[in-house]
Amino acid sequence: MTPEQVAETYFSRMRAHDMSVVDLFHEDAVLLGLGMRVSGRQAIREFYAKAIEAGGPQPRSAGPLMTDGRRVAAEVYIDLSNGSIVHAVDIFHVEDGRIRMLNYFIADEPAAQ
Repeated sequence: MTPEQVAETYFSRMRAHDMSVVDLFHEDAVLLGLGMRVSGRQAIREFYAKAIEAGGPQPRSAGPLMTDGRRVAAEVYIDLSNGSIVHAVDIFHVEDGRIRMLNYFIADEPAAQ
């Protein structure tokens, strides 16, 4: 898969609450965000299991994907099961069709409704 296809597949699986989203990551991948570092596919699996169970995230695009070689940036709104909306920017670093690193940043201001 191209880096853009990896990002699109990631969001599709997240919307479906499909734990195979973790299969998109390299075995030694890193997830960085909110002051945390989650390293390795097993730890990433545990992170997503908790996130999906607690928040039921439904990411939706806030604009087109921006691709620069192996990096893809996506601005998204994430609808959560409690009715809140998170505005985020995800930056995917893709190697050999899998996510090597995913950095995510949360906006300070509430998302537009």
